[in-house]
This record gives sequence, structure tokens and C-alpha cells, in this order.
Amino acid sequence: MNGGQGDSLKAWSRLSFPISIRGDAKINYNIEVNQGLNDSEPFPAESENRMDNAILAQHALAQYDINVVSVSPVAQSGAAVFKMEDDRGMIYSLRIHKSESSTLEKIWTNREVLDSELVWLDALKGNSRLTIPVPQRNRQGAYVTQVNEVCCTLLSWVEGEQKPYFTSEQEMKSTAEMTAALHRLASEWQPPSSFIRPTVNRDRIQSALDLLKQQVREGLFDAHDVEILEAAGEKAMALLDTLPQNKMSWGLLHGDIVPPNIVFVDGAAHPIDFGACGFGPFLTDLAITFTFIHPNARRQYIEWYGENFPLPNDYVAQIEALFISLALIGMRIALGIPESNDWLPAHVKKCAAREFGSYARGDSFLFTGTPCWE
Repeated sequence: MNGGQGDSLKAWSRLSFPISIRGDAKINYNIEVNQGLNDSEPFPAESENRMDNAILAQHALAQYDINVVSVSPVAQSGAAVFKMEDDRGMIYSLRIHKSESSTLEKIWTNREVLDSELVWLDALKGNSRLTIPVPQRNRQGAYVTQVNEVCCTLLSWVEGEQKPYFTSEQEMKSTAEMTAALHRLASEWQPPSSFIRPTVNRDRIQSALDLLKQQVREGLFDAHDVEILEAAGEKAMALLDTLPQNKMSWGLLHGDIVPPNIVFVDGAAHPIDFGACGFGPFLTDLAITFTFIHPNARRQYIEWYGENFPLPNDYVAQIEALFISLALIGMRIALGIPESNDWLPAHVKKCAAREFGSYARGDSFLFTGTPCWE
């Protein structure tokens, strides 16, 4: 199955918020969309915040030379994602870049930032043994299509099997090899000067902590729990500030390598959903993946990765700091979704008692202990 290809800012981990899958109910427009709409006509004047995503999808598709047969909504979180098929049987993923989280950083829906993601995908398609979503240009030759102020992007759909979690050692091994292959390609690629993607840095982590502390004042979280999160976050930021930025340790990341963003074909892992790609230590991608891998299986995963791409000497310290940092950023995103109030306080308490508590005390947690999702 394929679910939500291209919605990378959804639940990137068990430390973040759960994705809302709306199923595969067809929206049959009963017209060839690119012939039934005049994309030069002004879009209705209502606020884009009220626009139905299906209408946005319809107007976006009118700007591509594609005869659409069916359009189906598959996910909504960091973007609204539609699966569409044309009259030749080709399948695509259309992303409407409107987040359901009010706390998602605005940079993720910036036109230049979205364009840069697709420039990276275009560079990968000719230089990788991996099957990659291929970005599609609109009639104007652009990767990003705008409907009023809303950005939309179209990619090829990658066929294969998607899973909600790892089900075998082979799947983990193939994912480690896939991650290493992406990092090697990133280390060899020179982005153009116009390339803009977010960076994993102190500002983003501190912003997440500030928002968590605000929620203590508003009564959502326990003050002691957030004090532990803050102590761990400060320690992680201090370590990340010291990391070198060289070609073999720091560069362009996928940003969301978790089972829902991997397609398996004959046992081989292929990455989809590059919507969270950005700059940072390469081990960021391992830290994210480890939110889906039990501590007692992580050492073997690191060995598989290290057989294909060099590891820094302090890889354990880096991964732990990145794990803490990304968990905080995930909590920030979750806070923008009203339903998170039902489960996020309990999750924060578990994190404070487990990984964050250990890290703040100076104890390693990467290969031991009970993960916060249990």
C-alpha cells in the first residue's frame, strides 16, 4: 500500500503526533481537470484557510498537462496529500502545502523552500540506485504551483509496500543501507546558490522548549516534567553547537526516515516523502529512525550503516543529542493540533521519566532502557 506520499511533516515518529489517514474514498470530478478549468480565471475570493483542499487540488491540477481520471485524498498533516491517476494509468502524489498544525514553522510552506526540495529530488533521480519520487513541472516549467497563496507540488507515485513499523531484520538492514546511500550522494552533491532548506539548529530546539514552558503556565504540562525536558534540551544544544560541518558528517538529510516513508520492493528499501529534508548532521536521520527501533536493535543498525558510510568517533553522543532535539521539535508540532491535548501530556511525562531523564542525568539511553512509546 501507499499512504500519504509526500507528507513528511506528519507523525515522523512515535515521539510526534499520529497521522490522520482519511482512507481512499474517491473524489471523481467527472471532468478532465486540465480541460474543465481555466487556470487564468481568478480563484474564488474566500480565505484560503476556508478553502476545501479538494477544490485547491482541482485548481492546482488544471495547471499541469495531465488528463486526470481520479483523485483520492490519502493524508492530512504537514500537507494535504492526494493520490491521482491520469488517463494513461500513471499515478502521482499531489501535495497541498497547508498544515493542520498551527505551530508548524512557516518556512516549510515557503515557495523557494519547496522548490529546493524538488531540485534535490531531481538531482537524485539520475544518480541513485534508489527509486525516488520524480518531481513534475507545471505548464510554466515550475516545480511549485500556486493557487492564490497556497503552494502545491506534484510528484510521481512510488509503487511498493509501505508498513507502519519494521517487521523484519532485513527491512532494518536495507533501510540502514538506503540511508547510507543517501548520505553518500548528499556528501558529493553541491546545491545551487538558490537552494534553501531548514537546518537542525539551536534556534528550532529553543523555540520548542519555549512553547513547552508556555504550556506549563497554561496548565497542560507538569512543571517538573518540562524542567527535565529543558535540562536535556540544553545539554543537547550545547553538544550540537560543537559539531563540525564537513562533507562526511554534515549535509542534506532526508529528515524523516521512518517506516511510513519507506517503500519496500523485493525486500529493498526506497525513500519517499522528502518533505522534511534539510541540513544538519547526517546522524539526524539515524536518530529519527531510532524512534521506530527498540534500543536492543540499534547497535546492529548502526553497524549496517557504518559498513556503507563512515561514522564519527562520537556517534553515540551525537545520536542521543539529536534524538532529544528532534523529540522536542516533534512536540512543538504536535502542540498545534488540538487533539494532541488528549495524549501529549502523558507522552511528555513518559519522555521525562525515560530518555530525557536519563540524558539530563548524564546516563546513556541509546542501547538500554524502556523507550517512551512502550
